[in-house]
Amino acid sequence: MKIDFKIEHIDPIGQGVSKENATVTFIKKTLPGEMVEAVVFSKKKGVQFAHLAGISGPSADRKAPECPHYQSCNGCDYQHTNYEKELEFKKNALTRHMFKFPEMPITVHGAKRRLGYRNRIQLHYDKKKKVMGLMNYKNEIIPVPDCKIIDPSVAYELRALYADNNWLRAVEKEPLKGHVELYSKHNEAGGHNVKLSVNRPYANGGFTQVNAEMNERLRVFVQKKAEEMIPPKAVVYDLFGGNGNLTVKFRNPTLVVDKYRTTPTQTAHQKFFSLDLYDQDAVKKLIALKAEGYPRPNWLIIDPPRSGLKNLNEFLNEFKPDGFIFIACEATSFTRDTLGILNNYELKSVEIFDLFPSTQHFETIGIFTRRPNNA
Repeated sequence: MKIDFKIEHIDPIGQGVSKENATVTFIKKTLPGEMVEAVVFSKKKGVQFAHLAGISGPSADRKAPECPHYQSCNGCDYQHTNYEKELEFKKNALTRHMFKFPEMPITVHGAKRRLGYRNRIQLHYDKKKKVMGLMNYKNEIIPVPDCKIIDPSVAYELRALYADNNWLRAVEKEPLKGHVELYSKHNEAGGHNVKLSVNRPYANGGFTQVNAEMNERLRVFVQKKAEEMIPPKAVVYDLFGGNGNLTVKFRNPTLVVDKYRTTPTQTAHQKFFSLDLYDQDAVKKLIALKAEGYPRPNWLIIDPPRSGLKNLNEFLNEFKPDGFIFIACEATSFTRDTLGILNNYELKSVEIFDLFPSTQHFETIGIFTRRPNNA
């Protein structure tokens, strides 16, 4: 049954919020001030979720989405409005997450391309139902052969997978349900090769940021800040550093730490150490490196997965770095992990880098320096 709702505002994960008769309703792909029709599909005490069915009073900021799958697919959140408005919503979201922090300006770095940027896509499949794609609001798989946020090389291979149900041949010997991943990799000629992975861990071909263009802008930003704030001979630990992406052009001696299948080859300034930083003894194992000739860090670069680094204070209490740069792809983990260390470290600046245009996600970058009384 369709019900009328008035959208009051957008919440931090991009949902429209309507409040009537002590019930809060969340409706995706709506805008503040809109009058909409929606169908409730989930209820809890005082809270419900509804799927947009029609718009009787559209916002002046509404625009037609470019992706034909947008209304049914859960992969994107903001294609129904312009990019400037999307960035405004993201800035508002981070501001709300940081309500317990000292007030400070948030700088937003928007992307040049809102579509055609994503260099990988993971799709679910169900052989019995003969369907492959992304999830809708009911957690049902829907085909997305014309997805607009993936880059052209991946889009070409995606269409080829859908043609004549070629994907069924790719999963012929696989379980009835699973997932496939298409990802674009640089080749030696400077081009791209698109690989297909079936039922393997995410980023099985090696983790790379999904938005190469914005990743480079982020890398340059971090490097510039490091050159401004970190003395040339100071030692840097690049935690969750992967292949050393963010510190590849640092001038400082850098130890890149992450869990590796194959440890990367060291460079003139980068050494690599394989360690699960979520291990309960991770800090002790890093301390033990001193006996192997690794000096303690003066600065940390921390770029954890979406789950964040809950024991950040343990690393800071042990190493007492002069400062650290924290890069988070989830604003909730950024605020959770760093709020408790503000007595000892001052947040100097906070930035948004929009590595995920058209979606609710973004990268938050905070730069912290040790307070004088925290010797």
